[in-house]
Amino acid sequence: MLNTLNRQVGASLVELMISMTLGLASMTAMASLVGHGIALNNQLLEKSRLDEEINAVLAVLSQDLQRAGYHASTANMVGTPLTFNSAFHAQTIRLSEYPSETTDSCITFAYDRNQNGLLDTVNTNENYGYRLKNKAIEMRQSGLSCLANKWQDLSDPKVVHITDLSFSKQVLNSQQLKHVRIHVSLTANLVRNPDLSRSVRTSFSIKNYE
Repeated sequence: MLNTLNRQVGASLVELMISMTLGLASMTAMASLVGHGIALNNQLLEKSRLDEEINAVLAVLSQDLQRAGYHASTANMVGTPLTFNSAFHAQTIRLSEYPSETTDSCITFAYDRNQNGLLDTVNTNENYGYRLKNKAIEMRQSGLSCLANKWQDLSDPKVVHITDLSFSKQVLNSQQLKHVRIHVSLTANLVRNPDLSRSVRTSFSIKNYE
């Protein structure tokens, strides 16, 4: 009786090695692509974090500064424009700096927050300001001068370093009325990624006439 031999057909060792090599190459390429995507996503998140911090600081600063010179005695100003004298005059906007910081990196001003027509310095102090100190933007408290301590951080120095801040004041004439325009220049970088930085220049008019 004759035995029938069945031929076994399958992959050779060489073919198996080639398949494994191609699979490994595909997995390596996929891992590299995923890693690149994660790195790009982290970079976008960090840039977004820096933008949010800068935009938030500038929003608070600009909105507050535009109130400079406001007072509740408008009727007196209109009735006696030549003799009326306001403690909140827009000329009270002053520029200076904390020692060893950038020139003109501190701005101080006042406005009538409680609308009583008086420049209050007790309980509620209506002298305000912003300055650069130790890579953070700080807010003025209790009418302290630019040279004093105990200002409060507006930016978070653990997240963002403010490397440059400067203010400039421009007096303009419009229809025989004077008004002030403030220019702000700011540069910041992320603490955990110092190479990621952003510089911003903006300007706005003080809404209250001289």
